[in-house]
Amino acid sequence: MDECIPQDRAPRDFCAKFPEEIRHDNLAGQLWFGAECLAAGSIIMNRELESMAMRPLAKELTRSLEDVRSALRDQALRDLNTYTEKMREALRHFDVLFAEFELSYVSAMVPVKSPREYYVQQEVIVLFCETVERALDFGYLTQDMIDDYEPALMFSIPRLAIV
Repeated sequence: MDECIPQDRAPRDFCAKFPEEIRHDNLAGQLWFGAECLAAGSIIMNRELESMAMRPLAKELTRSLEDVRSALRDQALRDLNTYTEKMREALRHFDVLFAEFELSYVSAMVPVKSPREYYVQQEVIVLFCETVERALDFGYLTQDMIDDYEPALMFSIPRLAIV
């Protein structure tokens, strides 16, 4: 996919929301195993509702991989140096489905913040930054207090933000 459709890849910005312990090199293999198991009728332990909700996507994903394999077989019998539109389209479709399945599956397994939660967190961060900047301007704080992570200061920043 990196060679055939480098600019047409499905966005994976959502991966930034995954906990650090989830993001590793074997994630794609684990996701694929999960998709095959779900498509075959298995249920994720203690996640029956999520499993039932993801099953149609898992089935479509496995079908999409078969389409990619078929396109690759046809491609291998013809010209290895060019990519047909059929091949590109099969890869695009698979990539979109895989990205969608990745988000669904990981979200079912670990808590992933919603866009609303991230927005609220960013608002609080901006409020705290503006509060510290304003407190520095008025002389309520010194840069040394901030640099030393003064405990009293760390507790007072939220109070300053409210005031």
